[in-house]
Amino acid sequence: DAQLGRRALGRTARRVLLIAAGHAVEKMAESLSPEEQQDRWLEEGKAVVKQQSFLMKRALDNSNLRDGLKYGSNMLCELRTGLLSPKNFYELYIMIADEMRHLESYFFDEFKRGRRMVELYELVQHAGNIVPRLFLLITVGSVYVRSKEAPARDILKDLVEMCRGVQHPMRGLFLRNYLLQCTRDKLPDVGGEFGNEVGDSVDYLMHNFSEMNKLWVRMQHQGPVRDRERREKERLDLRILVGMNLVRLSNLEGVDAEMYKASVLPRILEQVVSCKDQIAQQYLMECIIQVFPDEFHLRTLTELLTACGELQSGVDLKTILIALMNRLAAFAKAEPGSIPSDVDMLAIFQENVAKISSANLPLAGLLDLQVALVNFALGLAPDKLDYVDSILASCASTLASVEGGRVEGPAKHAVVSLLKTPVLSNGNPLAILALPNYSPLIAYLPLESRKEVAVLIARILRQSGTEVTTVEETDTLLSFLQPLVMDAAEDAAAQQELDDDEEEFDQEQGMVAALMHQLKGPDAASQFAIYVAARKHFGQGGAKRIKHTLPALAFRALDLATRIKREETEGTAPVVPAKKVFGFCLETLKGLASSEPCLALKLFLQGAQAANNCGEDKIAYEFVSQAFVLYEEEVSDSKVQLELVIQSAGTLCRLSNLDPEDYDTLITNTTKHAARLLKKPDQCRAVYVCSHLFWNDSVTYAPDEEGEEARTFRDGKRVLDCLQRSLKIADVCMQASSNVHLFVEILNRYLFYFEANNDKVTVKYLQGLVDLVKEHLATLQDGGDESAAVKAHFDQTLKHVQAKQADASDDRFEALTL
Repeated sequence: DAQLGRRALGRTARRVLLIAAGHAVEKMAESLSPEEQQDRWLEEGKAVVKQQSFLMKRALDNSNLRDGLKYGSNMLCELRTGLLSPKNFYELYIMIADEMRHLESYFFDEFKRGRRMVELYELVQHAGNIVPRLFLLITVGSVYVRSKEAPARDILKDLVEMCRGVQHPMRGLFLRNYLLQCTRDKLPDVGGEFGNEVGDSVDYLMHNFSEMNKLWVRMQHQGPVRDRERREKERLDLRILVGMNLVRLSNLEGVDAEMYKASVLPRILEQVVSCKDQIAQQYLMECIIQVFPDEFHLRTLTELLTACGELQSGVDLKTILIALMNRLAAFAKAEPGSIPSDVDMLAIFQENVAKISSANLPLAGLLDLQVALVNFALGLAPDKLDYVDSILASCASTLASVEGGRVEGPAKHAVVSLLKTPVLSNGNPLAILALPNYSPLIAYLPLESRKEVAVLIARILRQSGTEVTTVEETDTLLSFLQPLVMDAAEDAAAQQELDDDEEEFDQEQGMVAALMHQLKGPDAASQFAIYVAARKHFGQGGAKRIKHTLPALAFRALDLATRIKREETEGTAPVVPAKKVFGFCLETLKGLASSEPCLALKLFLQGAQAANNCGEDKIAYEFVSQAFVLYEEEVSDSKVQLELVIQSAGTLCRLSNLDPEDYDTLITNTTKHAARLLKKPDQCRAVYVCSHLFWNDSVTYAPDEEGEEARTFRDGKRVLDCLQRSLKIADVCMQASSNVHLFVEILNRYLFYFEANNDKVTVKYLQGLVDLVKEHLATLQDGGDESAAVKAHFDQTLKHVQAKQADASDDRFEALTL
């Protein structure tokens, strides 16, 4: 009795300990987060798998099949769990599937040792639980097919039917996926090892696909409504298991386009439509498009698009159709000659897109469809742009109802893509801009997006080098490039924000200006008409833009005038005279003068040189006159004034065709401006530079009636006046080093004219200047680099004089004492 009491007490104590341990585990589980619980359950499952797989392999190594099956069954029992998420269940499933390969190898070794596979096939069916029983059955069945003891068709049919025994969605999906994995290389196919009847494989895969799809859809309806979002996520995690059936179907060599159209696709679409599940229909339609060859889609395009119309209202038809169109467009580009002549794909797609338009599809989704349709049309028939234009017309009618006339958000991006796609695909912006329904679409975009498209058009046109040959093309192009060519009055704030980036703005305007080189008419008259049309657009660009665009236009006009003058010289009578083109250039530069006077003044001087080279002296005089007017009215900065006076003097020295009287008027005016400069050193340098205007061999007096020969424009007295005046100005400069430097520079000018035989410049003036410089240098303190530069300059000047004195052929320098 005492012994029985002690045993009873021990059992009670153990129960108490077990209950306490259970409560402790429950409390621990309650304290863990869902992710931590999942990790814990997965680790526990992995630990069991490792243990049981080790025992299974040890038993099989000892040829103990019964224990091996027992441990294998225990390992497979871990797949009965309902606690793991699909992601963790998949990880556990992969681990077990890897271990099952050892068992499959053992079964195949048994077959090679002479054991009949039918015995093993019946033996594994004695497993106690249906999940491990069916996994074992599939493993044996795979070897059973390889053994060829029975037709593969019968074994596959039996296996796929037996899998109906597991109706739990997640377990059933992984079981049938294991069936697919084990039989993927054992399906009957044309020229296959396990039979030639590809129809048997189609039946087997379609049966498995149907059952897996049902299990997958059933997951949506299990559990409370509050877990709907979690179930949808889990379903999306498992979708690849269902799609694997379609991948296996697409890999069958015996399934050709005819068989696919007659028996494969109808059965797939029947399953897709009949399941009436949004997630399943979305994924499976995308899967069909991706896994089957393009040739199959071409043969069954009508059936596929008809099925799209029968899908649930929540299915994103836009994504499905875009994927199909993009794939067929890429196929058409890669293999242009492979499209059947009896298949009008564009018409079929347009018809179906029109049907979808009547549904409650968002504007952005509808426009995305149109973008894909444009891509498709360009891939199908790149040269038939009327297809693209008809699509653009449909888009225009859709956008006509947009409130406020502007699109935003996804719809805006869709319209931008709609405008970019034809240009990027075709590569000829002018051909796309010629489409009647293309340019109007840009009006629905905000300024920033209009500018983005305009920059693309300009860049591609510049890169392609396409020439703009008519006034109509010029107007169309520059009207479309309006965001780059002129300010947008209605979007002033947005315009200011976009133009704040100076570097980007300058790059854009430089690109627009470069387009001037591509405005090329077939003849001079057309060319001039194109420039006139371009000026109408550029002239409205505002101060920031015209400084980039009008100079380019002016230079092209000067080039045209030079070409026309050359034709006139050769005896050809042009439709547009050169004078008219020069007048156009003059007016263009006047438009630039108010905002960029310095730039306009330089361009006036450039125009004067061009007119002079063409022999148009009066026009050259007008250009220079306009430059002086602009100088007097607009230029006030002393540094700029000095630069412009020197440039004006340099230009006048090259105007060889001017009438001497007109030339005299201009150079006198230039010298006056030089003498009025603000800073004395600037005055000094400008005046002695102007002295060259009075000693200019380029300007020639024509012979008079009395027989006097032609002579060049040389006025020694006025040259001396300029030099003497510059010397007086230099003498009043307060800074000693600057004063001496100016003396040395003036000495060099005197030497130049002395060597040029100007009889007004004598040795007396040279000697006086040399002595003056020596006197100042003697009192000049060492002031660093500037003083050294003055002395070096003077030393080089004296060396030059000494070289002249040593030249026996010229004795004029002998009187000069150094």
